[in-house]
Amino acid sequence: MSVRPSDTVCVLDIGTAKVVCLIGQKDPVMGIRMLGCGTACSSGVKAGAVVDLEAAEMGIRKAVEKAERAAGVSVHGVSVNVGLRSLDSRHLRVQTEFASGAIADRDLKRVIGTSLSELSQPDYAILHALPLDWEVDGESGIRDPRGMYGQKLGVDMHFVTAGIGPLRNLAHCIERCHLALRSVTASPYAAAQSVLTEDERDLGVTLIDMGAGLTTVSVFRDNTLIHVDAIGVGGRNVTSDIARGLNTPMEAAERIKLFYGSALHGARDEYEQIPCPPIGAMDELQHAPRARLTTIIRARTEETLELIRDRLADAKLDAYSGRQIVLTGGAAQLSGLREVTELVFNKRVRIGTPHGVFGLTDAMDAPDYAVAAGLLRHAFQQEGEAISGPPDLSGRRYQRSRYQGNALSRSVQWLRENF
Repeated sequence: MSVRPSDTVCVLDIGTAKVVCLIGQKDPVMGIRMLGCGTACSSGVKAGAVVDLEAAEMGIRKAVEKAERAAGVSVHGVSVNVGLRSLDSRHLRVQTEFASGAIADRDLKRVIGTSLSELSQPDYAILHALPLDWEVDGESGIRDPRGMYGQKLGVDMHFVTAGIGPLRNLAHCIERCHLALRSVTASPYAAAQSVLTEDERDLGVTLIDMGAGLTTVSVFRDNTLIHVDAIGVGGRNVTSDIARGLNTPMEAAERIKLFYGSALHGARDEYEQIPCPPIGAMDELQHAPRARLTTIIRARTEETLELIRDRLADAKLDAYSGRQIVLTGGAAQLSGLREVTELVFNKRVRIGTPHGVFGLTDAMDAPDYAVAAGLLRHAFQQEGEAISGPPDLSGRRYQRSRYQGNALSRSVQWLRENF
């Protein structure tokens, strides 16, 4: 079967350790079908931010070329993830008055447009704008206010923002690869699209995506994203701690983590010796007890999880987010991490792997492909967002009229289809 480029979507997961490119299309029978995949090492990205344009560009080009060959199509535009330490959630409630009568689509557009214009942050760009809760004449908890009668209409908006400087560098890097930036999605939001179940999103869940250089968090309740956060700590920090603690090179420390690493102590850890290649070429091979390795890993993972727990508590979301935690990302594959997470949060924890995309190989059915698969699913889904496409990187105040057209119409259409 021939594939038309116009029917396909290309997504890029640009991480600290690797770049993943997926090309997929909507299939009337199977849903979303992956046509091609390409991966490459990422050496120009640190904690989600581009720090070396040439190195980052090389990784993107290699991943896209591999995916193009596998899918048999040429790519001209991509949808990318954004995972930065500056990821933040901002809530804003606005209210407007209108002539007494039935609430219509134009009233919803006007209120959402007002919220966008009031969020003036020249150093930050809006990635997502999600209407959470509507209010009519002081009565809140309304899912769809159209057709109701009142004089005051309000909405509680959730904005996901990120620093405009790193976003400009990311957009410039994409342009250097001769690709158009179709849209951006926050990494924790994208990962949630592929690993969370509908019941989890409805009852309340916290998703922790642990990558190589960044750990992101998303909280869902009532089937809606209500909070995102990010900290600049990931699996590479664990590797660095091992390299320092065992006095071994970074590459050797990564292999030691993969083959012997665990966040839980074992009964024979004190007696089992693990080889530690020396830093100097002429030095002899050293050995260290496995207990020392486990202690190093346990200290770093506990510190990271406790930091996330405390930040959720400061945001008053610990209880609101439910009793379920889902771990995903490359670093989530570390042995014993699920059990340590259960101890730190006192909640049920599972490891999340991507689903909902037909054609994923066995190697891709792993937590480190959650963001890429989620980006592909998100590209084909109609979400209840007030904006779409690439973010505004001009740094100017948002103009209300900018979102009175198709983007707001899609938000209203989503309300019509879901409620």
